[in-house]
Amino acid sequence: MALEQWLKRMGYQVRPLPRTMSQPPADVDMIILFPSRTGVSDANAAMLHDWVAAGHTLVLVDMVNELAIEEQFGLGYARRPGDLFSPRLFQDIPLLPQAPAALNTSMLSAQSFDISRTPDALPALSHRVDGKSHPAVVVQSAGEGVVWHVTAQAAPTNEALQGQMGYLVPAWLRTTPEEGVILMGLYHPFVPEKKPSSPATETLWGYMLRTAWGAAALLAGALLLIFLLLQGRRLGPPLPVSPEIRRREAAEYVEAMARLKRRAHQRRAVARHQRRRLRAGLAEIWRVDANLPADALIAALQDSDDPPSPQLLRRIEAALSGLESEPSEAELVRLAAEIDAILSHR
Repeated sequence: MALEQWLKRMGYQVRPLPRTMSQPPADVDMIILFPSRTGVSDANAAMLHDWVAAGHTLVLVDMVNELAIEEQFGLGYARRPGDLFSPRLFQDIPLLPQAPAALNTSMLSAQSFDISRTPDALPALSHRVDGKSHPAVVVQSAGEGVVWHVTAQAAPTNEALQGQMGYLVPAWLRTTPEEGVILMGLYHPFVPEKKPSSPATETLWGYMLRTAWGAAALLAGALLLIFLLLQGRRLGPPLPVSPEIRRREAAEYVEAMARLKRRAHQRRAVARHQRRRLRAGLAEIWRVDANLPADALIAALQDSDDPPSPQLLRRIEAALSGLESEPSEAELVRLAAEIDAILSHR
């Protein structure tokens, strides 16, 4: 997909490969052929060779085990299944002047070409193993045209084109005119036409009965039903559910905790908290020492730069004295409200 979009952005007319093709269209300038499940026949390989020889460009990507292609173009894959080549391909001839001397690839591969019996083929990119070169990309002249043989390691996949393998594409296009027509597809073009399906297999039930995956799905469903039936009989009838245990309600918990706090005389802690809050608020507003005794604190408030009014001083003194004693719960509520009013007065 990335290669197709790239070629279109460059102005080329990219068309999909037809399902059957006795001869490429006259206006086609390049064919990029990828591998598929079906092989290339001798007649198709001869057709491609004659088409290239007429002055066109053919790119063969990962055509391993394609004996017709190997026989027609005289170039095959070297059989080295035990080798592990490095993920770098080195330039043998300066076909890619814009590219670095060694290109990083996105995959490891032991594929290479055998060009010993093909004098018209030149290695473009090669592996370097133990000081020897093993071609991974080969350019071959065939008549008036050019053939590029590319291993899987240099294939123009989406991931490879994001890396340094994108340098190969401009090299392919040197023999292709601008705005030329390129045929490209992910599957082989010479696939025979699909036989028409019978009316019995056009429905879902027909597929289920006449296809392998449908029969497997029906068998799995039947086995599941039998398993569930046997499980139910083996386990027997359902057992009665045990009676639910009554839990304590949230209101009961709150009431119990309130009684507990009351018996623990928590009012003193509340009174201390309110007394500290009042002293801290007075110290922040009138800049006095919050740790002074009550009488000294009242005197310090009177001597401040902006002392409170006499009425407010009496309210402060009454709140301090009320918190020093042991106020009841109702008195604590009243004193807390009085502290809020005193601190919000300023």
